[in-house]
Amino acid sequence: MNRIQGLCWFMLSCCYLQAQPLTSNRLDSLWNDPVLEARIANGIETHRKGDFTLVLSDKQGKPLRNATVEIQQIGHDFQFGANIFMLNGFRTEADNRHYEETFRSLFNTACVPFYWKTLEPEQGKLRFAANSSSIYRRPPPDVVVDFCKANGLMLKGHTLVWDHPTHGVPDWLPADTTEVKRLIAKRIQEIAARYGGQIKTWDVVNEVLKGHPDIPMPREYALFAFREAQKAFPADTRLFINEVTPESWQNYRKEYSPYYLLIESLKAKGARIGGIGLQFHFFNEQLHEDVANGKAMIPGDLLRVLDLYGQFGVPLHVSEITIPTLPYNEVGLQRQATLTRNFYRLWFSHPAVGAIIWWNVADGTAVAGEDKWNGGLVNNDFSPKPAYTALNDLINKEWKTSLTAQQKDTDLIRFRGFYGEYVVRIRQGKKVTEQRVQFLKNKSTEVKINL
Repeated sequence: MNRIQGLCWFMLSCCYLQAQPLTSNRLDSLWNDPVLEARIANGIETHRKGDFTLVLSDKQGKPLRNATVEIQQIGHDFQFGANIFMLNGFRTEADNRHYEETFRSLFNTACVPFYWKTLEPEQGKLRFAANSSSIYRRPPPDVVVDFCKANGLMLKGHTLVWDHPTHGVPDWLPADTTEVKRLIAKRIQEIAARYGGQIKTWDVVNEVLKGHPDIPMPREYALFAFREAQKAFPADTRLFINEVTPESWQNYRKEYSPYYLLIESLKAKGARIGGIGLQFHFFNEQLHEDVANGKAMIPGDLLRVLDLYGQFGVPLHVSEITIPTLPYNEVGLQRQATLTRNFYRLWFSHPAVGAIIWWNVADGTAVAGEDKWNGGLVNNDFSPKPAYTALNDLINKEWKTSLTAQQKDTDLIRFRGFYGEYVVRIRQGKKVTEQRVQFLKNKSTEVKINL
């Protein structure tokens, strides 16, 4: 942003600020409601934590005595993620390293771009490999997969089929829907053959309810895409459907909500829907204003939506999050942080939610037309915004377990903690032994360490 643009934005922000209250008593009262807070707190305690046991013994298998045991959580079982579209996408190596460090500091899950338009810009010439041509916000999948493997990040492929003319379908797509059907099958097979063993979660279709009738997609293409994915990918792959914000959260009609009916219809016809994506973008000044004033996306409505789609018995992903910095000043920055903390706590507390995925990590890295929302967690120089700090406090402090226990009269150490990966350091005099262990949801809650 140059100085003139910055001045214009500041003046617009001031006008917006004069028209809006700095805080909304209604919003505060909704989120500070004791009943809601009890549900969120109890949900986190019940669904994100477990009672664990460490069994410690020496080389002879005898119970360990007189040791100090430090237990520190270093990773989450729950998926906190973002899109990783800007991997190696900045002009300088320093910025690329800043991006990687910022990503790793918060997230254990990366959403990998597989958009047809940019993965196959020329028919038959696929941009899988690291030496593929460079396209902004579309790193070759091989590069992303290697980075995520090296850094212990889980992967989610996005997306196999999307009928969006600007971002989803290639310019060379033919008008013959029979041929398009063949090409969809070919695309899914090629992707599955290369990445099916490495990426276990995929958005099969995207934004079906916001369809583009001018794009020549075959009849019931969403069902066809799921059937092809079910054939091409390994059986343990989780296949998701993903939908836009209004249809996910606002067009709520209980079991007669359009998105709910779409999922029911696809499942009845044989689609193996293994997960449901609910986008959460505020791409509208009025929506943002309503949210900030407690008139939209209120906690009771959000919980009703999660309860509704949780009935399908598959993980829900809050799949694409853009919470703007609006106005772009201190008020807007603090508002973004407050909303981020409130929403994440609610989503994390709900048993059906399996992942929360922010969209653009840094300001200035959104798709064309969306940078104006300043929906990043860090500024374009990678300095943290208050929203980053709020999220870091939750993910890396409030929602991580750390304790020290003295091993004396028993070989058992029992504690309650968040599900995830831990480092256990056992100190016996000057000797220190370190071992990594995992306490995962729906897995054994007892781990044995033999020194």
